[in-house]
Amino acid sequence: MADLKQVMKRAHELARGMEGDYVARLALALRQAWKEARTVRIVVQHQPSGGREWVARITGRHPKYRWEREFVEPVAREWSGSGRTGYSYYEVTDGIYEINEPWRGRRFIEVAGGKLRTI
Repeated sequence: MADLKQVMKRAHELARGMEGDYVARLALALRQAWKEARTVRIVVQHQPSGGREWVARITGRHPKYRWEREFVEPVAREWSGSGRTGYSYYEVTDGIYEINEPWRGRRFIEVAGGKLRTI
């Protein structure tokens, strides 16, 4: 679980940048701060010759493809100038995810309360 002190500091920081009643701003900022505290950043290595990298949230069973998935868009990419190597960054919240990383293959992870665990 995230440190309450850090979450409150972040909420006040966010609330100071907003306009309107401070109590309403703080309530909105607290929601945002808790969401940020529960978010986990995943780094996936990019290697085009090994296939495409991706992260997908598992949402249930699929009759044909085994798992129903929602693909997560990367929040940032740090690729070389040629685009042949680098890293893609994904931000995920609570749930079960499948990660496809070229050369390493597929793996499953569980995110709960801002903590990541390999399944």
